[in-house]
Amino acid sequence: MPGFRHHRFGPSYVRSDIDELILSYLPQGGVAADLGCGSGRFCQVLLNKASKVYCVDIDEYAINMAKENTKDNRAVFLNEDASSTSIPASSVDLVIMVNAFHDMENKDKVVLEVGRILKQGGLALIIESKPGLASYGPPPWLRMSPNDIIKYFNNPQFKVEGIKDLGDFNAIVIKKL
Repeated sequence: MPGFRHHRFGPSYVRSDIDELILSYLPQGGVAADLGCGSGRFCQVLLNKASKVYCVDIDEYAINMAKENTKDNRAVFLNEDASSTSIPASSVDLVIMVNAFHDMENKDKVVLEVGRILKQGGLALIIESKPGLASYGPPPWLRMSPNDIIKYFNNPQFKVEGIKDLGDFNAIVIKKL
């Protein structure tokens, strides 16, 4: 997939505020899915509250790193495209995509998949590096503004719950109706 060269595998950015934000949207004992999980950094965070975490990445090397980094039987590792997963329908309370949505080839299909796997009232939390130049993260031409992301979720199945400014990142919270 184009753009993978900018990815660093491992805990290159550890931000407790992002961890806390993610956990604030996950009910205790809930089910979560990290689409585009990379090395599993946020899969580990989700396991602090989740009864099950689906760690999904199309890159086999990344998913193998996630398996190596996340030794917990509540984690399910899927080497699959985020647009078509084997996650059961209406089974997930929280979907996260952290600096991953910009790399997904068919964003419209990813949105359909998010709608398929989320429970009614479930949330999607999409965190992306802010547009502009920076010394880390995706290159400027791949970065997405909140409006760039929201336009994909502009359908009756979803409602934008809010946009949070996290300094170098934006977090968009979307609810499945």
